[in-house]
Amino acid sequence: MKILVTGGAGFIGSHIVDSLVAKGHKVVVYDNFTSGQMENLVNIKDDVEIIEGDILDYKRLEKAMKGVEVVSHQAAQLEIIRCIADPIEDLKINTVGTLNVLKAAVKNGVQKLINASSACVYGQAKTIPQSEDHPTNPNWAYGVSKLAAEKYCQLFREIHPLSTISLRYSIVYGVREWCGRALTTFIKRVLEGNPPIIFGEGKQIRDFIYVSDVVGLHNVCLENDMAGNVVYNVSTRIGTNLKELAEMVIEVSGKELEPVYEDIKGGEYSSLMPFRIRLPAELKTMILSPKKAKKELNWIPRISLKSGIKMEWDWISSNPKRWLDFRI
Repeated sequence: MKILVTGGAGFIGSHIVDSLVAKGHKVVVYDNFTSGQMENLVNIKDDVEIIEGDILDYKRLEKAMKGVEVVSHQAAQLEIIRCIADPIEDLKINTVGTLNVLKAAVKNGVQKLINASSACVYGQAKTIPQSEDHPTNPNWAYGVSKLAAEKYCQLFREIHPLSTISLRYSIVYGVREWCGRALTTFIKRVLEGNPPIIFGEGKQIRDFIYVSDVVGLHNVCLENDMAGNVVYNVSTRIGTNLKELAEMVIEVSGKELEPVYEDIKGGEYSSLMPFRIRLPAELKTMILSPKKAKKELNWIPRISLKSGIKMEWDWISSNPKRWLDFRI
């Protein structure tokens, strides 16, 4: 098939592109390269068509979709601090951008669109694990923009012959990830011989999924003949608190370090890492149920957190220049 991947030079998008090329598909990478990097495509750049373009540029997007059968929509604004600082920009990129993708897909007769959504659509957990039927009450603007994008996918499916699948990612990590979130910050500090810094007591619980498992479910959805509008959690159902996460990074490193705890409130800047802020309205627990994907698509995640951290540790150890700067 001919498949267009928006954000195809980004962290998750580039792994999707790699897998599609390996399967023999004709791939078009559509990326504005604000956060995506050509370095992520170095192994397959001669095997794909690369178009530098923004999802807010409808005319260019529509032209790029000529002859495309499936769209994998991975382009997004996904930094929480940035969405808090500028929720209008977040809305434009994640919601208006997705609308442009949907419009261009319909215009070009695309058969299927896979939309990257987020666990952030749920907000604070009412029940654990959170299934796809969990109430959607986002606590950040990012979750609002992603939920709106999902709803537009649903509306377009009701009006047009376009199958839409929204994948609600939990915390995706792995090789090529940018540096900015908790796990990458822990790894970077430990790699440099410094202890990981934990905000509060480290009781915040998250569901971490390795990027190759995300790609696995994405490709099952791509190859399945499903029609309509569908939503799936992409997760492990395993909760890990930040204290355990920091200790796991130290264990993988083999270094003798102990985490440092900093008692700051949401919205306050760290005195130990002055460029970092503790998120306001922080999620207490985020554990998603992958039961629906397992039942309907026979998909299960395969990479353990410790194994995934080891792979990311080995990668950044060999590519330290990739994390010279934090994205916040």
